[in-house]
Amino acid sequence: MSQAQSYANHSLYMASIMIDAWAAASSTNHSISAIDAAYAPATRLHLLNAYGWQLLACQRVVQIPLSPPHSANELPNLAPGVTVSPEVREMLLLEASGWLAELRAPIAPGLSVRRPKNLLAVTSDQFDSGKASDVYKELEALINRVAGAIDES
Repeated sequence: MSQAQSYANHSLYMASIMIDAWAAASSTNHSISAIDAAYAPATRLHLLNAYGWQLLACQRVVQIPLSPPHSANELPNLAPGVTVSPEVREMLLLEASGWLAELRAPIAPGLSVRRPKNLLAVTSDQFDSGKASDVYKELEALINRVAGAIDES
């Protein structure tokens, strides 16, 4: 296992701790909007870091930076003749839409307005605990899948 891969696993673990704490905090007397504003940025950062470290592992970067990229476009330049790995090409496509695009979307500062949950047609663009949990599961599955491909190569 590469150092970048171990950092990806560590960041994913830190995200899981934040998601568990977020769920526990949601049952307190504090405003849900305030809890989301407190937990969303830190949880998102751990998830983005896990993704970035995994990008570095997929590209087999040996000399890793102090902080991970948060996009495949931010990866270090490759040596002449070295091609982008298939896993990184796949991640570039995932960044364009879906759960990776949601993860990479900035979080608005301050408290967000919560819509009632009893309305079926309501969709939310905010990064809340449910979305964080969904992104965590998707990212964990992606990391496990590409880590296996890296180990086989």
